[in-house]
Amino acid sequence: ACRLRKCYEVGMTKCGMRKERRSLGNSQTRRLTRLPSQSRTGGSKPKTGPAGGLLIEPHPPALTPEQLIERIMEAEPPEIYLMKDMRRPLSEADIMMLLTNLADKELVHMISWAKKIPGFVELNLLDQVHLLECCWLEVLIIGLMWRSVDHPGKLIFSPDLSLSREEGCSVQGFVEIFDMLIAATSRVRELKLQREEYVCLKAMILLNSNMCLNSSEGNEEMQSRSKLLRLLDAVTDALVWAIAKTGLTFRQQYTRLAHLLMLLSHIR
Repeated sequence: ACRLRKCYEVGMTKCGMRKERRSLGNSQTRRLTRLPSQSRTGGSKPKTGPAGGLLIEPHPPALTPEQLIERIMEAEPPEIYLMKDMRRPLSEADIMMLLTNLADKELVHMISWAKKIPGFVELNLLDQVHLLECCWLEVLIIGLMWRSVDHPGKLIFSPDLSLSREEGCSVQGFVEIFDMLIAATSRVRELKLQREEYVCLKAMILLNSNMCLNSSEGNEEMQSRSKLLRLLDAVTDALVWAIAKTGLTFRQQYTRLAHLLMLLSHIR
């Protein structure tokens, strides 16, 4: 978590950007409808019209479920290669070193992925960091399950690192974890999880990782939490849309939605 926090803070301060600046990113900024001399910061003074009335600042148009899924799919990180000489059999030290190096690389990409999810960078910076700190392991796990779904009996950590139960037995405690991951991956395979559904579930893990409200929160924090809830609702709607377009009956859609959401509890 400490490594993740440091990586995230570095990512937020590249190119001289201040931590408190909640930029929407270049692609989203172009979508904003601007008024003359309008500020994008939340602390700007209300604008008045010629008659002294308040002008309502325009908001960017909400993305449709299809558009939101497209943006989330575009945010998916690239495949990570370890580029190591995989001597077999792997010792416990070899496996732990490889998995640690891979996790370090994935955490860096995870930060970039989260920041590309529409609306995420509009949240309070502390909320952004805390969400990532709370969910990073679950995000890694669902990614591992997705890569492994077409490889029964194996876990595909990266295109050049896959482990079977026998290969991982040299690591203390690995077999128990392996069996749980294989069982959860088998359930994903049974459900025939689609890529659109996968990216929605992954985003929901991020956005739903810390929903406990603190009564001492100030106005800015409460506004950020409201944005988070709206964003989570939008991703949920996108998941419902992805299920509906498969042509299932309404009853089958509700059943599939329930099964997909139950996957999240297995991951946690």
